[in-house]
Amino acid sequence: MSEVYKGQVEEYKPCRVIEIYFDKDEEIEIGSLRLKGFGRDIWLMLDGRHTIGNIVDSLCLKLETANRSTIKSELLIVLRTLIAKKMIVADWDPLHKLHKSQEL
Repeated sequence: MSEVYKGQVEEYKPCRVIEIYFDKDEEIEIGSLRLKGFGRDIWLMLDGRHTIGNIVDSLCLKLETANRSTIKSELLIVLRTLIAKKMIVADWDPLHKLHKSQEL
């Protein structure tokens, strides 16, 4: 993966496609999928306004870790899973969402 591509992914603004979910304070339930802790924090930031870079930074602060690369790797795993389940789009753009790449 080239450095340019890595930088571009950090600017992606992932967004939920599914807005029907149940938030029980510590766990989010989306159909049969349940997200706790790290997964829940990510889901709540998938609003099309936060970039992947913003999400990584927020998680690093919350988890009090400087290991940004590990957090980013884990985030991308979660995002790829949600994309495969068609629960989110990888890079939200209200005008061009169908024309942008939906892969990470």
